[in-house]
Amino acid sequence: MKTDFLVIGSGIAGLSFALKVAEKQPESSITIITKSSETEGSTKYAQGGIAVVSDFDNDSFENHVEDTILAGDGLCNPEIVNFVVEQAPIRIKELINYGANFDQDNKQKFNLAMEGGHSQKRIIHKQDCTGLEIVESLLKRIKTYKNIQIINHLFALDLIVKNGSCFGVCTQDVNTCEIKNIFAKKTLLATGGVGQIFQFTTNPIVSTADGIAMAKRAGANISDMEFIQFHPTALYNPHQSPSFLISEAVRGEGAVLRTVNGIRFMKNYHKDEEMATRDIVARAIETEIKKTIVNYVFLDCSTISNKEFEKHFPNIKKRCENLGLDLSADSAPVMPAAHFLCGGINTDINGKTNIYNLYACGECANTGFNGANRLASNSLLESLVFAHQCAIDTLEDIEMDIEVCNNVFDENKKHFYPQEKIKEKSVEIRKMMSKNVGVFTNNKLLNQASLFMKKMGKDILEIQQDFKVSIALYQLINMVMVSNVIIKQSLERKENKGVFFNTDLK
Repeated sequence: MKTDFLVIGSGIAGLSFALKVAEKQPESSITIITKSSETEGSTKYAQGGIAVVSDFDNDSFENHVEDTILAGDGLCNPEIVNFVVEQAPIRIKELINYGANFDQDNKQKFNLAMEGGHSQKRIIHKQDCTGLEIVESLLKRIKTYKNIQIINHLFALDLIVKNGSCFGVCTQDVNTCEIKNIFAKKTLLATGGVGQIFQFTTNPIVSTADGIAMAKRAGANISDMEFIQFHPTALYNPHQSPSFLISEAVRGEGAVLRTVNGIRFMKNYHKDEEMATRDIVARAIETEIKKTIVNYVFLDCSTISNKEFEKHFPNIKKRCENLGLDLSADSAPVMPAAHFLCGGINTDINGKTNIYNLYACGECANTGFNGANRLASNSLLESLVFAHQCAIDTLEDIEMDIEVCNNVFDENKKHFYPQEKIKEKSVEIRKMMSKNVGVFTNNKLLNQASLFMKKMGKDILEIQQDFKVSIALYQLINMVMVSNVIIKQSLERKENKGVFFNTDLK
């Protein structure tokens, strides 16, 4: 199969890119592939919203830039931060034109929310279902374009790269296991994050680090992988995966954190208390948890009236009620959970990687915007801005020949490696990463994890030689590969920054 533009992933980054290209190149062919359904991915589950300066009477680009750089602990690229923040109102206007609706007050202005690390209210949202609103709006718009094809349940195995140029991807059909190549003039990786390599994560089950692993195998530059952001307030439920997120906006409306003994503790850690940045709040919660025999603290929402909670957070309220929690009377048990990758595949301001004709956007990309710790609600914004940049850049030199390459996978092997054994190994990986490479780590824990992953990698290499290619096996390969990168770059970091905290470092 051949296509002009290939998009791997169907979140806000991939869908926005496809729309932009379709608008500007109606004669081109655009193919979106996704290993699950077209609506599945991290975007769908985003609750909080999008950070954008819209109230210029009380806010400014300068404020948003300063907040972003402060949250990123000095490792953001200031040029990129300024660019993204200033582009934000334009990209939001486009998103609204695509059909997305955001909450407004009685004066038809955005009903802005406050989140941790922000100096002003600047979060636009659709109650607590912002991501779902965006995905549904973009997909509805995409369905009006005949030159955009979405192929669900198609897993990307490996990029097709020759002489430093990308010519598409080798895939496997989820249902039939058929292996086939998709050749493209331009390829965009929009595959999301890595959360599923951890035992507790807010990321959906599809977030198994596939895009980053593919890019690494192809020779792409990967950096800042040690910066894994843990969201402070995932609902504690050890039997549920992924963990249900209780939005930061809940604390923005007045909810407070308490120990299991009912004592507020954030004032002991930062002057902004519950509204400190995620790295600070997550470490504070983890510290308080270690003082007790339970694995959670409480989020007390009784400070928010039942009417206001229902108005702003209907989905959170309903989910908690289904679990027997009345947030107007009960406190929710919460814990930190792996949430967002601040690093990833290195790109320039146009989303280009070091591999010709390969672009990356969204959580799998490292644009320089987030630094060592992403500011709340900046991720959807980053995806919007860089999807636009990628689209504009890819259109500049589309007139090129697609080089067709042979399938590199040996399909003559007779058997698949048993699914139950793959699941067992996945559980081992997740437990090791959560225990040794979590909110806090140290050199001993990192070295233990390194030895474990090297042995796991050796075992999987032997499995690959003896068994047929399968999606489950490749997800396992990707998890091990990216875990190794995270551990390696964690060991290489010699100072604590943002979300990275090694207790052996001063």
